[in-house]
Amino acid sequence: EALRRALRRAGVPERSWRAARAALLDAWQRRELSNFEYLMELNTLSGRTFNDLNQYPVFPWVLADYTSPSLNLADPASYRDLSKPVGALTDDRLAQVIERYEQMEAEADMPRFHYGSHYSSAGAVLFWLLRLEPYTSYSIELQSGRFDHADRL
Repeated sequence: EALRRALRRAGVPERSWRAARAALLDAWQRRELSNFEYLMELNTLSGRTFNDLNQYPVFPWVLADYTSPSLNLADPASYRDLSKPVGALTDDRLAQVIERYEQMEAEADMPRFHYGSHYSSAGAVLFWLLRLEPYTSYSIELQSGRFDHADRL
């Protein structure tokens, strides 16, 4: 049902997800959808929802410059390389990920992995939305009735 609603909002006849995604991309490129609308539609088409903290909508981390007093949006250096995962944006971070992966023992019951956590888990969503109800209450419930340790907040 969410897929049908997303397709109707974008004016796309119901068909396969791949065709819907292509039609959304086309509508976005023609500026018929804002960046936010386009990303929300992709989140909806991929099954993400505000109703499940483990499938909360995600948006790409696009900025790379967090130190300049003002941000020059015309400068390509202000944006991160979207062809790389966040864990591999710098040579140091990439080396750490590769080293951790290579140090893991290849066991049959647990394959090796590059990242041990996911950005879209209930704990991560609650961390970022802690100051907003109802997420404050959910976070307290997750931590057995009190706020998490201050060093982790």
